[in-house]
Amino acid sequence: MTWSREYTHLTTATTDAVWKRWTTPEDWAVDDPDLREAIFLAPPRVGDSGRVVNHGTPAQRFTFTELQPGVAMNFRIGLPGAVLSFPHRMRQTPHGLSVTHAVQISGPLAMVLGPLVGRKIAAGLPAVVRLMTTNALADMADAREE
Repeated sequence: MTWSREYTHLTTATTDAVWKRWTTPEDWAVDDPDLREAIFLAPPRVGDSGRVVNHGTPAQRFTFTELQPGVAMNFRIGLPGAVLSFPHRMRQTPHGLSVTHAVQISGPLAMVLGPLVGRKIAAGLPAVVRLMTTNALADMADAREE
């Protein structure tokens, strides 16, 4: 069983600018107000592990499961009876870059943990995606000024 939610946002940011934010640990806490810290080696590779710390919760270990530059990034966190995944996707459209962040919970307890854990994460996805794309645009502007 799988429980999932996602949010998609259109932006004029480039795939390189979005990719940089997805793969730079210091950017994760800037782009996600619920996150206090992310620690991993950059650039990450599939199979690499890291640690995230949300405000008010213990650190959680995660593993990168997909890294396709300019296309997709995913990482997962093991939970008792389930796996929590965070698929990220981007694709060019005629109207700009479509950026999607998702939360998926799979495993025997997915339908229990979805409403308990996933719902709060999913509620924050719109703010995180908009903040990340805004920061990607700011990075692009800063790079032009240099």
